[in-house]
Amino acid sequence: MNENSMAYRVMIVDDESILRTGIIHLCNWNEYGIEIVAEASNGQEALDTIDKAHPHVVITDIVMPVMDGVELTKMIRMHYPDIKVVVLSSYSEFDYVREVFKYGVTDYLLKPKVTAPDLISLIQSLCSGISPNSLEAQSKKPDPALKLGQLLSTGMQNDQESDYDWSEWNEQFPNEHFRMAIASTGILLSRTNWTQAQVEQVMLELAQVHLNSFNYICVFLKNECLLMVNYHEDQTIDVEISLEQFTANALKSLTYIKFVVSGEFRSMSRVQAEHEQLIPYLGKLLYFAGRHCVFQNEIKLESDAIPFDQAKFTSALRSHAIDEAAVQSQAFFADLRSTQAYEEYSLKRLCQNIIYYAISTLEQMNQPLSGLSSSKLKLFKRIDLAFDLDELEEVQLQFLNDLQSITAHTDPQSVILHQIYEYVNLNYAKELSLSELADKFHMNYSYLSSYFKQRTNENLTTYINRVRTDKAKQLLHNHGLSVSQISQLTGFSDHNYFSKVFKKMTGMTPVEYRNHIPQ
Repeated sequence: MNENSMAYRVMIVDDESILRTGIIHLCNWNEYGIEIVAEASNGQEALDTIDKAHPHVVITDIVMPVMDGVELTKMIRMHYPDIKVVVLSSYSEFDYVREVFKYGVTDYLLKPKVTAPDLISLIQSLCSGISPNSLEAQSKKPDPALKLGQLLSTGMQNDQESDYDWSEWNEQFPNEHFRMAIASTGILLSRTNWTQAQVEQVMLELAQVHLNSFNYICVFLKNECLLMVNYHEDQTIDVEISLEQFTANALKSLTYIKFVVSGEFRSMSRVQAEHEQLIPYLGKLLYFAGRHCVFQNEIKLESDAIPFDQAKFTSALRSHAIDEAAVQSQAFFADLRSTQAYEEYSLKRLCQNIIYYAISTLEQMNQPLSGLSSSKLKLFKRIDLAFDLDELEEVQLQFLNDLQSITAHTDPQSVILHQIYEYVNLNYAKELSLSELADKFHMNYSYLSSYFKQRTNENLTTYINRVRTDKAKQLLHNHGLSVSQISQLTGFSDHNYFSKVFKKMTGMTPVEYRNHIPQ
């Protein structure tokens, strides 16, 4: 059939030639006013052909070499917005299908169940608003949101900026003032049943309601929503009010969304730089509990880190002083609120490390933590999904409350055992003797030895040497210290005895152990 035939024009894109051939010969398409005008084995080949074939409908596979169906769909949406895109999918590719629906896919078909009646009905339905004899080339007017999204995702090198043509953007955004607002959607999509497509629909509808008086564009990047507003100088206050209303209703609708709003900038050519500059501020939004938007100048991007005294915290836990540990934790979070010392990722990793180290230490002390240990991953996930600092602190305090419940039922005798652990860990570098420990804990020398052995299945002297050996292993990573110096720093007065104990504990001498440490 030649190009001037009166038919709906269809292109088939699939890397399996047998499937393309099968669709082409599925029925006599001409009888239904449909023509298969082109076929391609991948997305790039389809793009190279599309201007010559002028299809009304593109039926594409998802997983293909060179360029897959996701990228092809993006490019068609950007350059040929009038072309309908139908996805061919297998059951195992449903995650890919959901991805392409973000870019304007009209429908999808399951490969194993493609039938002629289904395809005919779908093509005729999609093309019902198109006159069959209207075979003019599709307009190449790009979708501005996708075009800006691609620009921000791929970026421009410095040497490309001077050659970039901003005239089209300047026509669309002719006013002299710009504001940008961005939000992360990662926690929202993880903690709710909202899909990406639904989130985008909500955002677009809210933008239409609150920002229709201005030139604006809404762009969706990976785990990010970006809104840019272009306005006259006399609209500055109105824009701020409208952004407040937009973000407030976004939070009300979606629960876990919070925006950071940029300062004003004066040129569309600044959009990439402003976006890059604004991204780090997302990491500080957790300090603003209850807020739906925060202006860039409210955020302390650079501040000195606040150290958390892990040794003091663990010491309190070892001694069952949970209240003391809780006070330390609360003081730490109070300092965070005033200083905004950590960005979100670093703070969440710190909180996870605090809990991990605390549980590991208490497990070494034979504390009955089985329930808490098994829920460790759940605790870590709660930390990852915490929306603000209040939620993060709540996880930390809940952990301490759970410890309090466990230790409340601990045998009083075991408290003495934990105090021995604590004393050895704090004083391993000093000369420690059983008689000294017996005096410290007001116990008979012989009773102390049997008490520790019965409860730990380990001699107290062996435990002291194990603590010293563990500390020595850490110090051996520091090549500025000699083995002799390390033996003294870990409480061994005799270098040869240190080497003998170390080899017994590790199977290697200190020198051999150091030689096995990766440089």
